[in-house]
Amino acid sequence: MDWDTVTLLVLAAFGLAGLILTLAAELLSKVPAVIEAWRRVRSTWRGGDDG
Repeated sequence: MDWDTVTLLVLAAFGLAGLILTLAAELLSKVPAVIEAWRRVRSTWRGGDDG
């Protein structure tokens, strides 16, 4: 294994790690909105009006 291959593998690994971290951050930032929407759905289903 030469240095070119090692360099490309390291770059690919960091790129993949960055992609996974970005996707995880996006997913976690949407969780509160999903929870709020679910609460509204449950409230509407039960016939209540919380505002």
